[in-house]
Amino acid sequence: MRNHQSKSKYVLWLVCLIALTGFPMIASADVPYRTFTEDSYERTIMTQSAYSPVGVLAQEIPVVNEKGEVEYTSLQRPQDLFIADNDDIYIADTDNNRIVHLNEDGEFVRIITLPESPLNQPQGVFVADNGDIYIADTGNKRVVHLDKNAKLLNEIGRPESPLINESFVYEPTNMVIDKRGFIYVVSKGSYHGIIQFTPEGKFDQFFGTNKTEVTLMDIIRRQFYSKEQLSRQVRLLPVTIRNIDIDDQGFIYTVSGSKTEQVKKLNIRGENIWKEMSFNERLFSLASVESDELIEKQLTDVSLDQNGNVTIIDKSRNIVSQYDANGTMLFYWSGRSALGNSLVGLTAAPVAVETNSNKRLYILDEALSLIQVYEPTEFGATVHEAYKLMEEGKYAEGEQYWNKVLKLNAHFSPAYKGIAQAAFSRGEYERARALFKLAGDGEGYSDSFWQIRLQWFQKNFSTLANFAIIAGLLLWVLIKLKRKFNFRMMPKSNKLNSQTWFQQLKHVFYILKHPIDGFGDLRYLNKGGYISAFVILILTVVMLLVKSFYTSFTYNPVPVYAKGSTYMLTVFLAVWLSWVVCNYLVGSIKQGEARFKDVFVGSCYSLFPVVLLGIPLALISNIFTQSEASIYSSIEVGMLLWSGLLFFWNIQALQNYGVGETVLNITLTVITMTIMWVLVFILIGLTSEFGNFVYTIYQEVSM
Repeated sequence: MRNHQSKSKYVLWLVCLIALTGFPMIASADVPYRTFTEDSYERTIMTQSAYSPVGVLAQEIPVVNEKGEVEYTSLQRPQDLFIADNDDIYIADTDNNRIVHLNEDGEFVRIITLPESPLNQPQGVFVADNGDIYIADTGNKRVVHLDKNAKLLNEIGRPESPLINESFVYEPTNMVIDKRGFIYVVSKGSYHGIIQFTPEGKFDQFFGTNKTEVTLMDIIRRQFYSKEQLSRQVRLLPVTIRNIDIDDQGFIYTVSGSKTEQVKKLNIRGENIWKEMSFNERLFSLASVESDELIEKQLTDVSLDQNGNVTIIDKSRNIVSQYDANGTMLFYWSGRSALGNSLVGLTAAPVAVETNSNKRLYILDEALSLIQVYEPTEFGATVHEAYKLMEEGKYAEGEQYWNKVLKLNAHFSPAYKGIAQAAFSRGEYERARALFKLAGDGEGYSDSFWQIRLQWFQKNFSTLANFAIIAGLLLWVLIKLKRKFNFRMMPKSNKLNSQTWFQQLKHVFYILKHPIDGFGDLRYLNKGGYISAFVILILTVVMLLVKSFYTSFTYNPVPVYAKGSTYMLTVFLAVWLSWVVCNYLVGSIKQGEARFKDVFVGSCYSLFPVVLLGIPLALISNIFTQSEASIYSSIEVGMLLWSGLLFFWNIQALQNYGVGETVLNITLTVITMTIMWVLVFILIGLTSEFGNFVYTIYQEVSM
């Protein structure tokens, strides 16, 4: 028995050995955070790690004391990080009043303190192409210019100009220098924007000033407050700039605390070419989950790599996000480090980020007083290379990288766009159209369909022309025969015409031509009924479904059914029913003459233009491209405007109002609807709380 067990054990070990040698496994270290991206429907999905932490730097800085002994010190509230062209690392060690210089491997090189004119709370550092060092010496309210040997060359103090008054605050916190030598300084608390100096250090102009953000309440105050009351209000000023960076092409990037344009890409004229873009919206934050509170984002720095990829850090939510050169989301991750129990790769209060020539990412942490170092994973490096080739227009070369990305993550939708562009460049338009749809790219889908449509017309033009000629001749003959023999084109259905609801339904076409008289007939000649009204309401619901499911991807790249068609229909019916109820109540109070039936039927009939044009519009959108977007939009806007006018004339005719009374009725109806829904939501909330209260009491009693 024992021999049998021993043989079985040896056989088991042999099988395991064969399995391990025959099927080798690739070891991969887990990272202490999760990485996410967004798909084509703007949904957050988890993906492989794009960067993995490889260590920390600057935990201990050697300093030689007066006795010649080496002591190890730590960073104290560091505020900035810069990586030079040779990948040397410079740290603004603010509370130690020094700049720490490390080499590429994180080994100590030197400490810059400027003994002849000591630094005081330096918060920014920049190294020019020629090796000159610029330091934002915040406490001394100056920018110092040093040569590569840390010898003082120049001091840039408070700018002097008639444009600057005495109340101007000049406390430099960071700066960049362009290839011409112009210096762009960010000053703490300055709402004027970036201060631009000449290479000699003379004030030139303010650059890239943020816009003043005005709320609805501010507009109301300006309309109704007196000058004296306005003078007591806090003055509205633009939001200050927090940080700054510059790329090889001279574009300047700024980070601000504003609600809009938080990250700006400024050209040489100071214009923001990323005006319509937003960053770090809808991002999942581990910090928000842990605190169970909504944490406002606080973007503190932005960094550019050689490919133009933009890395942004969010200090309050501990989010590191990365976008391509066009502002498309690549990936992001979030993880908060607990003080005293930190892990490599997790940050507590990131304040600065930089990328070196090897695409390594360096994040300076103010609270942990160190630098977290990350390097791209195989997945991240492949995505970066694919985007680089796509930006250069090398779609065929980039296709192999995108295919590799899909093997690693089949849900990474930008890969489908890259492969689609490669297929489009080869003339494979059908395949490109399918792939653009997977990628959620409506413009690419439209361009592919335009080419397919063009080829189809070129191939079938003669057939279409012959068909049009024959159809025209047949129609001409049919009209001649009808005039001669006076026969009906379609047989008349006496059974259907005898139905009252069908006669009432036909009345809607009279309303389209004569709206005032037609709506009046609903009230006084009984031309409308509940059955015909329900038919139109059902047709409207059908139209919404057809529009959601059958509108071309060109005009509906994120279809409603992806968010939930049931939700869409529920919202529509709830809003429409609340309109009917509130309009009837307001009409009753304001001496209107319409009954509830009149309001209900009239509101249904007013929807008919949407039914009449909505379904054909959804269907013909499938033969349109973005070149015909103006035609599509004109029909859609005209359809809604027509329906809106019918609602107006409906109220005017049924309630027997003038134009002014009708406008007042509509306004009061909208206000009443708003109040009603506020009360409904309050009631739902109270009901939920009461249910929880009852359940809690039940649990206490049953224990």
